[in-house]
Amino acid sequence: MSSDLFLSELPGEITVSQLYASGGVLNIPGLVAADAVAELEAEALSARSAGRRNVLAVSDAAEGRGGNPDRAFTSAHARFVQWRLYSAPALVASLVRTCGIVATPTGGGTYSYYEQAGDFLGLHRDILTCDLTVITCLRDTGAATGVGALLVYSKHMNEPLARARAAGRAAATEVPIPRGETVALLGGAVPHEVTPMQPGQERIVSVMCFRIAVTGDPTGSVPRPSLESR
Repeated sequence: MSSDLFLSELPGEITVSQLYASGGVLNIPGLVAADAVAELEAEALSARSAGRRNVLAVSDAAEGRGGNPDRAFTSAHARFVQWRLYSAPALVASLVRTCGIVATPTGGGTYSYYEQAGDFLGLHRDILTCDLTVITCLRDTGAATGVGALLVYSKHMNEPLARARAAGRAAATEVPIPRGETVALLGGAVPHEVTPMQPGQERIVSVMCFRIAVTGDPTGSVPRPSLESR
């Protein structure tokens, strides 16, 4: 799919899907079982020491996918546990059935740690290898409505990010993700952001990217990356 994946260019496989009909975002309760969430949290805490801070004060204002959004949070490469869980045939089948699209995990995912007051991720669309973004919350302390939250701009799928920025957060929808719950996001099309964390709030999320299979797309399934390369 193109780097400027706006609504008018979305393939039919996506526009007829339940995910698209839901504004490009779906809560999927129970997609990741409670014991698997505990495994992910343990791996995330173990990987945290190898993570790095991602801080950028000013966005590059890219209008399409990817870009370099303003941000402040810590990120770490995920390890075997995350890959094993998110590439499991049963989980992928459940994701496909719920979203109404065919998708394949693209490889190594990440853990994001919003651990300091003010940590955030600015408005953006996801990178090319992340048509579908699957986010599972592993920890969230001190959260309150409207703060330290995922916001999606579903009505701006067919517009440059500048219009979503101009519309402001009043045009967005907050997507709650309680601990242990999972959200599927059409991240390559739907503008989204994470608003600043408040004092005492900490959020840790597992993020795995999927490619969506569309007619004429030569991209095949991506083999599992070696752990040594992470």
